[in-house]
Amino acid sequence: MLSVQNISKAFNRKKILKNISFSQKEGESIVFMGRNGAGKSTLFRIIARLMTYDNGSIIFQGKNLLKVKPIHSSKLFYLGHSPGMYHPFSAIENLNFLLSLRKIYKDQSEILDVLDQFGLMESANEPIGVYSEGMLQRLKIVCAQLMDWDMILIDEPFSNLDKDGLDLVQKHISFWRSQNKTISMILHNKNHAENFCDRILTLESGIIK
Repeated sequence: MLSVQNISKAFNRKKILKNISFSQKEGESIVFMGRNGAGKSTLFRIIARLMTYDNGSIIFQGKNLLKVKPIHSSKLFYLGHSPGMYHPFSAIENLNFLLSLRKIYKDQSEILDVLDQFGLMESANEPIGVYSEGMLQRLKIVCAQLMDWDMILIDEPFSNLDKDGLDLVQKHISFWRSQNKTISMILHNKNHAENFCDRILTLESGIIK
């Protein structure tokens, strides 16, 4: 499914990632752990083609992501620490826009149904700029639920959630795993990591320990 080989990245001559290599099989769940600044989010953004890297290669579903058009990575979906949506837009407007970018058609009733599952129905037409951090986190998982992907990269899916929100996100991640979806997550909570992955990779000093 995914092969990352010798990926390096430096900012202002400081090496953040040093020849990172790992592979991930279809249907496998991997959690990346490490201290703040260890390079976890940088690695995910590089794999998602949102950031350049200095050397190495990334093969996804048999294709070199550096050399193919973005359409060839359409089955790879990235969710950063923040939802990456437009704050003046409502949840519905943001979701419709993101779906259109990927040329995915969803009936409005389906979008509303998923928003309702995550307790966001009452605020579905409000600008997301007024949402709490926990609501934004729920919206992020709503987005993942509506998209068509084979592999997902999620940065901290459990942060800023109350108990109900935590239960909902855990339920959906468990469902994705039951559907043989390939999942990579960045987590800081080891208990969550052990409950929701097949293996843990720890980044330290720019390398995988």
